[in-house]
Amino acid sequence: MISEKVDAYLEKEFPEMTSTIFRDLSLNLKKVLEDSPLEPQERFMNLLSIAVALENKALVDLSKSVLTELGTAPELMQEAAEIAGIMGMNNTYYKFKSFLPPELAQADYQRAGLRMNSLAKSLNSKKDFEMMALSVSIVNACPVCVVSHEKAVRTHDVSNDKVHDLARLAATAKGLTTLKKAITL
Repeated sequence: MISEKVDAYLEKEFPEMTSTIFRDLSLNLKKVLEDSPLEPQERFMNLLSIAVALENKALVDLSKSVLTELGTAPELMQEAAEIAGIMGMNNTYYKFKSFLPPELAQADYQRAGLRMNSLAKSLNSKKDFEMMALSVSIVNACPVCVVSHEKAVRTHDVSNDKVHDLARLAATAKGLTTLKKAITL
């Protein structure tokens, strides 16, 4: 089921594409979505969050389709999609702080002052929420948030292999999103 849906996504979004770049990206996507230490629901919940962050409707649709077949509750999928929003805010703010000299960031910007209750009150498990927060932070390239959420997922006994595949999933989705933009220019 998953393999067929991934193939259908690739064929629809990249018809007759044969470049070596496309081949690398498509094989990487298939590998991380079809053969990963991440459970199928973990793969596609993270892909959903990543796809929303990247504004990639086709990957959102692929994720929702697989998650629906896996029996994932709609409210959990909705939260996965919305995680891209709260992390977009956090990633932007904490990336801003990371650009500043540490003494300035700590002296003048000690407290974010941004409402973030959703981080503590998620519908998804804390482990799953943190995994999605990590994968979106990777896509949004926020070093502070990547470090923070990587540490958090490790406290939930998420293996190195799973963390690595979250990074690979984020990187591959970003690459395919950029490739799609390149071929439609």
